[in-house]
Amino acid sequence: MDKPYVAVAGTDAIAPGKFLKVVVDNQAYIVANVDGHFYAVEDNCSHEDYPLSYGCLDGDRIKCSLHGSRFSLKTGEPMDEPADEPIRTYRLMVAEGQIWIDPS
Repeated sequence: MDKPYVAVAGTDAIAPGKFLKVVVDNQAYIVANVDGHFYAVEDNCSHEDYPLSYGCLDGDRIKCSLHGSRFSLKTGEPMDEPADEPIRTYRLMVAEGQIWIDPS
């Protein structure tokens, strides 16, 4: 296993259609389960510096509860205004029932 990956949760900790906020080295991330596929993104809206963990999932998008912008969990691209800048996405892998993210 590559060195930069960090175990953040068991796969059974995040039901399909749900996400979990995790913190690694004082940085917050969202780990989402979309129909058994896991994604990791930063826990920060690019529009207003607001936690995306206050929002909800909408299919393969995460919705900011402040102004309603939705971001693709796959690419980080904003799907709705007012956000016009992408959020960061992170490499993720699943091994032996654990979810690992690369926070670099």
